[in-house]
Amino acid sequence: RDLLQLFQRQFLRKLPPGVKLFVTGRPEKDLNKTLTDYAHKIEETDDRHLEDLREYIHFSVQDVCDRLKGSKATEDAMATISIQQAADLIYKKSEGKFIYTAVVVDQMRDWFEGDLSWADFQANLESLPQGLDDCYHKTFKNFIDSNLDYGRNFLLLMVGCREPLTEATVKDLLQIPYGRLHQFVLLKESAATVFPLVGVGEHAARFKPYHKSIVDWLTNKNRNIRDSTNRRDSTCFDLEEASWFITDKLMKKVGIKDVQTVQALDRLKIKLTLEMNTKEDPTLIYAVRHLPSHLNSCQLGLVTYFLMTNLTWLQLSLEVMGLAGLIESYSKLLQNDEWLPEPCRGDLMKDVKLMSQFLKLLAMTKVDDAMNWRATICTQITARLAKTAAS
Repeated sequence: RDLLQLFQRQFLRKLPPGVKLFVTGRPEKDLNKTLTDYAHKIEETDDRHLEDLREYIHFSVQDVCDRLKGSKATEDAMATISIQQAADLIYKKSEGKFIYTAVVVDQMRDWFEGDLSWADFQANLESLPQGLDDCYHKTFKNFIDSNLDYGRNFLLLMVGCREPLTEATVKDLLQIPYGRLHQFVLLKESAATVFPLVGVGEHAARFKPYHKSIVDWLTNKNRNIRDSTNRRDSTCFDLEEASWFITDKLMKKVGIKDVQTVQALDRLKIKLTLEMNTKEDPTLIYAVRHLPSHLNSCQLGLVTYFLMTNLTWLQLSLEVMGLAGLIESYSKLLQNDEWLPEPCRGDLMKDVKLMSQFLKLLAMTKVDDAMNWRATICTQITARLAKTAAS
């Protein structure tokens, strides 16, 4: 929403002549309201869209075959089925969706890795899923069945995370031992069609959904199909379950065992663990940025309160997010108090406001005075929190 407002205020009205923006997405209300006066819309049923899709499919199939020219499997297959025939079949099954073609073409490349005869190629084309829903269902069913130990938990991380996770973070949260790293390599390869790794190096490369419809499909409760044994469809994921899964892993990462022991948390352990490792450990960086949000989604507001009024956590958050980012995180908490437990909601909210005010004062302070302000206000905050704890 902030980005959309920025476009409306600055870019859309002040673009130089000849400069155009290409935006694709759902016709959501805020997008329509902001962009309608500037937009040239093309709908899925538009003949121009369908013609573009035909060309894209033909190009994609041609590209697969050109890359594999010279292999006997490709020559045998293409001798019987022309590129145009293959493209026409995929077009009929795509139901007008570009994303369907992108997923299917990636799968076609995998077909030729083995000793594929033309008959196998033809059979594979005929058995392609019908439409995007069937495509996703078969893709994720195969992914889970091929990665029995970690596949489902990997998808829980993908649908529940607040930002794309690094390769190192996923490996950490899945708790994959050194002796099973080969399974993680296979998982990455089989996830590449829908959650490819973008970037270089395990601390920088992130798993990102190939298309925004993927997470929507995985979490769509309306398609919670049950099989013949009345079991829940394994490809359907509950956001609450995903939130609990990630929250539990992050709490353990920073030393919180459960809600009951949070107030007896070993602060020295947090301090040593985070201060020594934050800059090198992407999982801890993610925890500092997003643990409060995950806690609130699991109705663990008291744990959020503890963290957001903990001076060690405050210091580490400043290192990771900077002052502006930390002020914004408190502003979001102050938008409503529903995340706090009812009996003491008012008093706890006062403490969060006090922390927010401290940060805003710090932002207005000159650099050479910052430490004095910090010492003074930290003393006030400590006294206030002690008073709340005593009551």
